[in-house]
Amino acid sequence: MPSPRPLPAARPPRHTGSMTSATFLLAINFSIGTAFAAAFLGLTWRSDIRLGRWCAAGFLSAAATVTVEAFSPVLPWVRLTSAASFGLLMLALTAITAGLLRHYRPGAGLRWLASLYALAVVFNAAVVFDLKRGSWGQALGYQTPFAAMLAVAAGIVLAASPRRAADLALAAILALSAAQFLVKAILAGLAGAGPGVRDYVLSTYAFYSQTAGGILSLCLGLALIGVVVREVMEEARLRLQRDGLSGVLTRAGFLERVGAALARPAAARGRVVVLCDLDRFKSINDRFGHAAGDEVIRAFGASLRAGFGETALCGRLGGEEFGVVLPEGGLAAALARVEAVRALVRVTRYALVPAEAAVTASFGVAAMIEGEPFDRALHRADLALYRAKAEGRDGWRVAPAADPGDAARPRSGRRDPHAALPHGDEVGPIP
Repeated sequence: MPSPRPLPAARPPRHTGSMTSATFLLAINFSIGTAFAAAFLGLTWRSDIRLGRWCAAGFLSAAATVTVEAFSPVLPWVRLTSAASFGLLMLALTAITAGLLRHYRPGAGLRWLASLYALAVVFNAAVVFDLKRGSWGQALGYQTPFAAMLAVAAGIVLAASPRRAADLALAAILALSAAQFLVKAILAGLAGAGPGVRDYVLSTYAFYSQTAGGILSLCLGLALIGVVVREVMEEARLRLQRDGLSGVLTRAGFLERVGAALARPAAARGRVVVLCDLDRFKSINDRFGHAAGDEVIRAFGASLRAGFGETALCGRLGGEEFGVVLPEGGLAAALARVEAVRALVRVTRYALVPAEAAVTASFGVAAMIEGEPFDRALHRADLALYRAKAEGRDGWRVAPAADPGDAARPRSGRRDPHAALPHGDEVGPIP
């Protein structure tokens, strides 16, 4: 990011060559800021990834910072110019940090970041501006807030889990940028930053400051774009896995997500598979039309998402049949959710299906055991679903506990209509 400098006094320009070099670098940094802002907006314009918009705001604010610096020799308000330069750069870093916080920790509050920003701006205007230019107090007081904000941003990224290569690269660049602002405090005293606001662009320090700022701005922008592009691609992939009618996962998406979920360490006895099927769905299509059938599918998908909750994986396996995997919680919790979904389906009202049609659903439930392949658990749930359908519909049946010795054996492949479940298995209400 470009580095503005607050200077309490003003002096006529003396080094035309230095001014030309620094002004040229300011123009480059302005171009970097606006180009990255446009790139972030373009990448996330139709996306739900908020990080891109936060980054766009940050780079636009950085571009505004160098604009103030470029015109500082002709602006008459020295204190206001200094405050604007500091405030805009601090705003740029705060916006990027806020975006990273919301990205890596969704729902996190931003008030403390806003408070840090306000404190830094007030401290700079009320205290740092009046310190002797070139003193250690003035140099550190000016540069430390920038370094601190970038260090916070690096910490946010490093605290994320899991961390991928793009995240680690971003954290490294943020940490390097934070260190750069502290180094600037030393360089300001050694190289001299000019005695006043109007002299900053004439100083050797401005040349080095803008060069380092431009390089690190470019690196930071590229690292952030890497993270944003990764998230946009992941969002697009997930959208392709989402069934457009029901709102739950497609069959392929469901099986992929289930495979990933079952690969994570968890208590196998807590995993439950549920198969759901809308009762007499073909009759609904035949009697009321396909638009009515679509309405029922759409409402059933909403009921599944509401009843099973965010931790459940729900997918449309084909037609009116849906699968659900509860990664944890156990059988009792799963049955409570099944009953909640069954109740939601019964009370749902439709615009194209009359109330007397009584849309209902049946469910087959299977608790997984350790080492059991998913397709075998799905087969057991399928048998339980068949029994629920055969014994009256609008209810649920629980498959008998799997035999550990059978866990690794392949399933039979097709539903056996004569495979009755043993007496004593749990059953749900069937009117």
